[in-house]
Amino acid sequence: MLKDDIEKLIRLQEIDSEIRYYKTIIEELPAKKTQMEQSIEDVSKNLSYIKNEQKKIQLEKKERELELHSIEEDIKKLQKQLDGVKTNKEYTAVLSEIDNRKKKIGDMEDIILMLMEKEDKINEGLADIENKSAEMKREVEAKLSKEVEKMEEVKKLLEEKTPERKKIVAGISHTVYEIYEKIRIGKKDSIAICKMEGQSCSGCSMFVPVHLTEKIKAGKELVHCENCSRILY
Repeated sequence: MLKDDIEKLIRLQEIDSEIRYYKTIIEELPAKKTQMEQSIEDVSKNLSYIKNEQKKIQLEKKERELELHSIEEDIKKLQKQLDGVKTNKEYTAVLSEIDNRKKKIGDMEDIILMLMEKEDKINEGLADIENKSAEMKREVEAKLSKEVEKMEEVKKLLEEKTPERKKIVAGISHTVYEIYEKIRIGKKDSIAICKMEGQSCSGCSMFVPVHLTEKIKAGKELVHCENCSRILY
C-alpha cells in the first residue's frame, strides 16, 4: 500500500539524514586534524624562533666580551710600553693609542649592555611562552584525540545504519524507492519527501494547489510539489 510506502520513506529519509550527517563529520575530520596539527607546528616554530634569537644574542654577547677582553689586554701592553718610550712624541702616540682603545671599550660596553638587556627580556618571557606553548599543545592534542574518538563512534553508528536502511528499502515498492532516490540525489539537502505545512510544501515553502492536497489526502498516488518536485505527504 502507498500509505505504508510513505511511512517507510519518512523513516528512510530520517536514516539518510543521519547517514549524511555522520559522513559529513567523517569527511570534515582530516581538515580539522590538519588545522590542529598546523596550530601545534606554528607554536613549536614560534618557540624555536625565540630560542634561536636567544642563542644569537648569547653568541654575539660572548663575541663582544672576547673583543672587550682583547682590547683590555692591548691597553695593558700599551701601558707597559709607556715605561720604555724615550721621547715625548712616542709617549703622546702611545697615550693616543690607549685613548682610542678606551673609547672602543666604552662603545663595546654599551653594545654588551644592550645585548644583556635583550637577553633579559627574552629570558623573562621565554619561561612564560614555554608554559603557554606546552599548555596549548596539550589542549590541541586533547581536542584532536576527542575528534578521533568521535569519528570512531560515528563510524560505528554509520555501520549500524547501513543494515537498517537496507531493511527499510526492502519493504518499499521498487518504483517508489527509485523515485525517492532520484529526488534525494538531485537535492543539495538530500531531502526527497516533505510534510505539508498548512497549504505549503515544507521543503520550498511554495503554495500547494487544492487539487494536489486532495490527492495527498486520498493516498492513492505519489504527489509531488510543482515547484521543487519533492514527494508530499
